[in-house]
Amino acid sequence: MPIYLDHNAGAPLRAEAAAAISRLLQDAAGNPSSVHRAGQRSRRMLEAARAQVATIVGAEPRRIVFTSGGTESNNLAIFGAITAASRRRKIISSEIEHSSILAPLAELERRGFDVVRVAPDSDGRIDPARVLAALDSETALVTLGLANSEVGTIQDLAPLASACSEKGALFHVDAAQAVARIPVDVATLGCDLMTLSGHKLGAPAGIGALYVRDSARVAPIVFGGPHESGMRAGTPNLLGAVAFGAGAEAAMNSMREESDRIGSLAASLLTRLRDAIPGLRLNGPTVGRLPNTLNLTFPGVLGESMLIALDLEGVEVSMGSACAAGAVEPSHVLRAMGRSVADARSSLRISLGWNNTADEIDAVAAIIPAVWRRVADAEPLAEDAR
Repeated sequence: MPIYLDHNAGAPLRAEAAAAISRLLQDAAGNPSSVHRAGQRSRRMLEAARAQVATIVGAEPRRIVFTSGGTESNNLAIFGAITAASRRRKIISSEIEHSSILAPLAELERRGFDVVRVAPDSDGRIDPARVLAALDSETALVTLGLANSEVGTIQDLAPLASACSEKGALFHVDAAQAVARIPVDVATLGCDLMTLSGHKLGAPAGIGALYVRDSARVAPIVFGGPHESGMRAGTPNLLGAVAFGAGAEAAMNSMREESDRIGSLAASLLTRLRDAIPGLRLNGPTVGRLPNTLNLTFPGVLGESMLIALDLEGVEVSMGSACAAGAVEPSHVLRAMGRSVADARSSLRISLGWNNTADEIDAVAAIIPAVWRRVADAEPLAEDAR
């Protein structure tokens, strides 16, 4: 069996989510907007799922809007906030955001909006003071990720909420990678908007949510019926929502135990790889990083070659964000952190999750150094690529 170590791209389906899907399929539920019994039964299931998802971030259920995933949630937050704030033309973000934030911001920039992208430090941290320095009365939105998908850096975002409120700007947090891995609470962060994604925590892909604070003015970007409190038209993905709710509840119930266990496995793997591979470099901070995430620069090899060779050995990792997996350019996150093009191209992301075992990590700790030595010996062109 392959050893799957790409949980930041998408976690395997949890048993609780699979069971929820099976029950719903057997129940043959109706449209949640219908008034007959089947429809009302479906409505109750949808609202129960909404409550489950709300609980993992300390939100009121009615403030959760179901979407098709993290990308749609980020787009709704960004375009919805900008549309509602019709006279404001400035957005503040960072250079290391997910493509589902970077791409909407690039589109708004093409339309004439002023987009400020704050640079990180060498560990991928965004200095809140730099965000605050850019904040003014023209700012419509501040949009930042709570935890970086590639290097796992956890951002200190709590100082931003009150300043955004004072300036009349909305504060959006992309928490897709953070939720169910570290404690996340909308009240503690003070955010107006928060993105959640089902498949990062063990629900299926194709379902996500956006938390919308009751005072936040956000315009819909999909039009049709009055679904999701008028925020997102279209018949809800009941199957996805029910599975998201079940997966979220399971993840929440086991988060502390899982986080400790996974963090211990990741730390052990890092120590063993450092002992076996001279010059191996961790990208991201030692402290203040998602416990499951290791972004590593392997000396003397190309990341693509390592990835393919590991896949042939049954170890599944990535070179960064899954949405950028086909890109020719090196990781924009690592480049923004000051890494060279060569180092960025020699880096891999290893992200553990709920179903990884100690035996798997023992196996990987032996496989990765052996593969690195083989690839380094066979790939003298790696130095030329630098």
